[in-house]
Parts: sequence; structure tokens; C-alpha cells
Amino acid sequence: MNDGQLSLPFDEPFSVSDEPGLWTPRDIWVRFTQRMIPYFAEDRRIDYKSSKRIQFDDLAAYLSCFSNTPDGGVLCYGVADDGTVLGCKSLDQRILNGIETCHLQKCPLSKPEFKRVPVVIGGEEDFLIIVYIPYIGKLAETNKSEAWIRYGDTKHKMSEEEKRDFRATRNEVSFELERAAYRYPQDFHLSIIQDFCDEFRSREQRSNWTNEETLIDRHLVEKVGEQYFPLNTLVLLAGKDPGRAIPGCRVRVQRFEGENEGSGESYRPIRDRFFEGSVVEIIQKASAFIGDALHNVTWLNADGKFVTTPEYPRWAWFEALVNACVHRSYSFSGTDTTIKIFSNRMEIESPGGFVPPVNENTIYDLRASRNHHFMDAMRYLGYVQMAREGTRRIRDSMAEYNLPEPQFKQEALHGVVVRVTLQNDHEKRNRSSDRDVAMHFGVEQWKLMQEHEIKIAAYTYRNEKIQVSEAQRLTGRTWATSKKDLERLCRKGILTFVPGDYARDPKAHYKLARASS
Repeated sequence: MNDGQLSLPFDEPFSVSDEPGLWTPRDIWVRFTQRMIPYFAEDRRIDYKSSKRIQFDDLAAYLSCFSNTPDGGVLCYGVADDGTVLGCKSLDQRILNGIETCHLQKCPLSKPEFKRVPVVIGGEEDFLIIVYIPYIGKLAETNKSEAWIRYGDTKHKMSEEEKRDFRATRNEVSFELERAAYRYPQDFHLSIIQDFCDEFRSREQRSNWTNEETLIDRHLVEKVGEQYFPLNTLVLLAGKDPGRAIPGCRVRVQRFEGENEGSGESYRPIRDRFFEGSVVEIIQKASAFIGDALHNVTWLNADGKFVTTPEYPRWAWFEALVNACVHRSYSFSGTDTTIKIFSNRMEIESPGGFVPPVNENTIYDLRASRNHHFMDAMRYLGYVQMAREGTRRIRDSMAEYNLPEPQFKQEALHGVVVRVTLQNDHEKRNRSSDRDVAMHFGVEQWKLMQEHEIKIAAYTYRNEKIQVSEAQRLTGRTWATSKKDLERLCRKGILTFVPGDYARDPKAHYKLARASS
């Protein structure tokens, strides 16, 4: 727009109250016009396809992709990836018909809706083909038995494990209710089963129920005639060797020295342990190991008082561990639940994506479980509450430690994982952890000092003196700037200058001023 030109509301394709970033795919499809194209880059909701070459197998993949993605998506034919409008007028009628009938043969579960949007290209009238593909809540495969899903602006081909997990989370199949190749009661920890049944009988006032009646009622065991058949749920809860049939039933905990894992020869975790057994045993053993692996830090709280705590509040990482074990997809048999502890953060990765309608934006407000019966059993043992308390407790306990809010994110790495990241704000805490130094200068003075001043003051406190070259090396600032930093600290009454016997005497230095009372 030229300078001085009047900007009017109708110059833009949206009204003042519109928030196109919040539009659903359905909103986009209903209201889409040519003028909106520059405002809608490809993302989870929309994908542009050139009309120069129509490939029906590719269309089938997108039909599957958006049918399997919560909220669905929009496919726009006649626009290049860079937003250039090409139009569809040149397409043969046979191709146009094929676009609208492709789903019948190549992705029959999809339910696309079609419409044509008029456009003008070089003064000529043309049109786009806009396809709205709604989410259908069950696995939509192509005629090649392929299933796709949308992550960001790309489509992802599901593995067989991912397809199985998808079906399980949409109640098409249930991994936890499958019979397990284990013998009851020989292959199970009877103490865990006894604890569970006792808790159930006490809470539900079923004092006359036997253990077997309780296990059957809670979908942990099936009875046929006089024979009991344990289900996968019971294997996870109390099996002596769950890994024999469920390889993913284990947790790996690693501690690294820096902020990255490294690779090759630089990949050297300080601590690295696998924990196997029933999920109850895994949580008990892994939590003890994590608690021992965390450092204690002394930091200045909001009240100006020093407190000594672990790097992270126990409730935050413990709830994240429990959630990872309870909500993970055990259909992803070759993928471990992992906990990685770095100098600045802890990452907890749980195989399997979010269970709709939960996502990273609704994690505190909605509840959905992949392994409902297993989660219910863990509730009776006191590990989970089943009402969103877990994620809220993670958030609230981090806030109590004045730490950043936890991050919940779904990523497609080795399969799909949900990653919870807890940050320990270690840079700010390093400044607060030098309790003896801070007490020397006075807490209020210490709180007002800048980071490079903190480094200089702490160094001088521990070494009794400092020279300009040492301050330069310590802070990474120039020699001239470092000299100004030292002079400023003198004016603040933190340091005093001790001159040499002559100008530029290398013995000249700075030392601490008198301690604050």
C-alpha cells in the first residue's frame, strides 16, 4: 500500500473480529476466497495442490490423512505450494470427475465434500477445487492398506504399530483387553494383586468379593468355565515378566552432563539405567533412581530467602513418569518410555500420540485415556486420579518452585511420542545459588546486580582480588568494557581499586569493598 493511502476495513479479506488462525478446516472451506490465499500458508488445516498433474493415489493419501486428523482438513486444487494461483479450468472433465469420485474406490471410509471457488487469473475467469475432508473418528485406509495422518504441514504414513494404536484410542480395538499368554496366578505378583483387590473392596464396599471376582469385574481377567485367562491389563499391573509379551513395558532413565546428548564418542551419559517388571515395580524403582540422580540447589525465592530444593519438584517429575507409563501406547512394542535429565531440563517421552480430544492446548482441561482399565486399576493403587489432576499438579508444583510452565508436545520421531519438558531455569538459579557470596554483599544488592557483575563479584569474593584481564576472560566482554564494569562496581561500593606503584603497573587490581551489614 502506498504511503498516504487510506486503509479501509474492506481492503482486507477478513472482518475486524476475524481470527483466521483459529478457523477450523470447515470454516476455511465454507468461507474461502482467492483473496485469502496469502493469509493461509500450508499448515495442519490446509494443503495446496497444483493442477498441472493430478495423481489420484496422492489424493487418496490426503483423503486418508485428513480423515485421520482431528478436525479434518482442506485440500485446495489449483494453487501451487508457494501460493501462486494456477486454476483448474484447463483440466479435462474426466479428471474433474475423477477428483470427486476418487474416494469411492481409493479411500471408501472418507467423506469428502467438494466445491468450486471462482478466481481471476490474468483477467481471465477460472476456478479452484476445494475439498473438505472431515475427521471420521476411525482409521481410514487407502485401497493399498496405507493409513496417513497430518502433523504440521506434512502428511505422515502410519506404521502398523501406529495404526493399531490409532484403532485402540478410537475404541476400534483394545490392546489392554486382549488375552495374554500368561498363567494365572503363577505368572503374577500376588502381593500387588492383593493390594489392588483390598483397595477395591474397601472403597467400593464389596467386602465379600473374592480376588478373582474383583479381577473379573475390573476387566483384568476373563473366566471361561473354571479357567481364568489373564488380560494384558493384569500383565502390566502385576506380571512377573511383562517384557516377554510386551517389550515396551520398561523405562530408561539417563543423566547427561550438559544440555545435549552428544553423538558418537561424545555420547556419554553420566548415568544410564533400564527398569523392567510390572508398571508398579517400574514406577517404584525408576522414581528412586531419578530422585537420587537429581542435584540439590540453593536459590533465592520470591521472599528474598534462600531455600534448598531438588532441581525439580518431586510431584512434577513423578506425575510425568506415572502419566508416561499409564498413557503410553504399549502397541509400540519396540519403543521405551524414556526420561532424559540434562543440565537445564528434564524430558519425559511417552510412545504414542495424544488421545483425542486431548492435545497440547487442551491438556489441562480435557481427559481421555488410551488404557482406561489399566488406568482405573492404577487409581485404586493410588497412582492416578483420572480427572486431569496429574497434568495440573505438574504445572502447579513447577509454579511453586518458580520454574517455567511444563511443555507438552507431540512429535513424530521414532514413531509418534508425547514429550513433557520440565525446565529448571538453571542459569538464573546459578546466580542465586552462591549463598555465601550473596550474603556478603547483601541480598537486596545481589538481586539488583546484572549477570556479568555477579560473575565479577563472585570471582573476587573467592579469589580476594581481580584484574581487568581476568574480568574480560570471565565475562567475555572487551578489555575496555570490563574496565568500565569494574569501575562501576567501585562506584556501587562493591569493589575498591588498589593501584600499583606506577602507571599500568600489572600489580594493580580490584578487591572487595567492605561487606554489607
